[in-house]
Amino acid sequence: MPDDTPLRLGELLIARGAIDDDGLTRALELQRSSQGDRLGAILIRLGLISEFTLLECLSAQLGFAVFAGDDLADAAPLIKQEHLQRQISRALAQRFSFALLPRKDSRPLLICRDPLDSGLREYLTTRQQFESVPECCLIAQRDFERLLAEVYRESTQGSGNQDLRRMAEDAPVVELVNGVLARANDKGASDVHIEPLEFGFTVRYRVDGQLQATEHYPRERFDAVVSRIKLISGLDISERRMTQDGRFSSRAAGIETDVRVSVIPAIFGESIVMRLLPMSQNKRFSLDGLGFEPDHLALFQSWMDLPDGIILVTGPTGSGKSTTLYAALSACDRERERILTVEDPVEYKIDGVTQFQVNSDIGFTFTAALRSILRHDPDTIMIGEIRDVDTARIAVQASLTGHRVLSTLHTNDSATAFLRLVDLGVEQFLVGATLRGVIAQRLVRKLCTHCSTPLDVRMLLPAHARASLQRLGIPEEQWHFRQAVGCSHCSDTGYRGRMAIYEMLSATERVRAALSKPSPSHMDLLAAIDADFRYLHEDGLLKAVRGQTSLEEVFAVGGSAISAQGH
Repeated sequence: MPDDTPLRLGELLIARGAIDDDGLTRALELQRSSQGDRLGAILIRLGLISEFTLLECLSAQLGFAVFAGDDLADAAPLIKQEHLQRQISRALAQRFSFALLPRKDSRPLLICRDPLDSGLREYLTTRQQFESVPECCLIAQRDFERLLAEVYRESTQGSGNQDLRRMAEDAPVVELVNGVLARANDKGASDVHIEPLEFGFTVRYRVDGQLQATEHYPRERFDAVVSRIKLISGLDISERRMTQDGRFSSRAAGIETDVRVSVIPAIFGESIVMRLLPMSQNKRFSLDGLGFEPDHLALFQSWMDLPDGIILVTGPTGSGKSTTLYAALSACDRERERILTVEDPVEYKIDGVTQFQVNSDIGFTFTAALRSILRHDPDTIMIGEIRDVDTARIAVQASLTGHRVLSTLHTNDSATAFLRLVDLGVEQFLVGATLRGVIAQRLVRKLCTHCSTPLDVRMLLPAHARASLQRLGIPEEQWHFRQAVGCSHCSDTGYRGRMAIYEMLSATERVRAALSKPSPSHMDLLAAIDADFRYLHEDGLLKAVRGQTSLEEVFAVGGSAISAQGH
């Protein structure tokens, strides 16, 4: 096919009166900023044409017939037999959106949604050993879903699912789902929650760790919206009793986003959570912009300058651990170093870093992946999470053989990370010998710069906070606390954006000595820390003193640490 195929399709659509010049221009501009999106798919996503209009034009443009839905019942048994012989699974057929219909006197007929898909062509010529791509026949999405359901013996539950598929592809439903994703990107949301109610459903966005901006929609739109999200996520539209997980890529509000979808059945319908992972994160992954104080940043960089050893980042889920690790990898010399990661899942792609996705279903676990990549001559290894003794021991072995290892661990503070490795089964002397340092972190919301106001807390500041500021050497004349107010810039929350607070514990000789005791305790390690060590809540107080965050945020996030440490 010539390179101008998408443009000729646009001209054909204009000639048929399906779209106008402005619509085509809009779609072409979006295509230029997309990665591999077909013009037809963009036009459907924008709600400018229906899929059937697209199929009619593609049929005229490419000379391919369109598979008739009425032929489905007769074709399904033949396709099932062909797929069994060729060992074509449903997942593979779904991945490339194709089916092979056998014919008596010639090669099978290729029924597909995108005959120009290079991945499909490569699969047919290399794996199925066709000399060339077979004769093609186009098929609509809803007919393809019905066909696969018949081929792989899955019930379509009568005409109800067919109606849902039809509604899911209607322009108003497509526009609603795209609008939700666009607003989520505009707000900088990390998650979108779609929650069914008895007489409707709501959409909520998690922004800066807080759920906000509830949108209410009528109940009659709910099933179509759920079906739309399940279809584009590659999930089974007919299954409503079991949990399902999927993913898709979307470009909304000018941001290319990887969306992970989780569907769970509830009493009023299926509840959906979409996790948004923007793909363009170059500015975000900078150590300078994460909230490190100068002394902490210098300490972290000194750990990173060492050629071997383990650096751990700890904290609960959603505390920014992955962002810190990605920033550390981005700061490495990626041109001169071999950097490998093992993750579950790979959240962001980083240029110059080879990233591996764990797949437990086929035995590619953290342990198996680590054993393999150690033979790939790495300088730096990033492990998404140390979950078990096997992973921990391989990480220790890698550091002992001259590799720098970065990973995460679920502990409440930095000192507990040392004990956690021992609890997992790593020998105490090996923990002391290989661990270079531990970062414990939390996320606090930043005050909105447009509406926050000064706050005088000299008479109201709790005794433990006053004692911490005195220990940090910050006199009262340098206190510049501020409080949240709320305005249109921050959606009346008083906060906009988040930053991290840290505590960083080096594996000093005193810490190693405490760890070498027969049964080291948390208090033994705390007693061994240096005088300049700064607890999580103390690092938060530094941010609050400068007016970057509020005291309420520091106390809410660091409260458990304060009580645990007796401050």
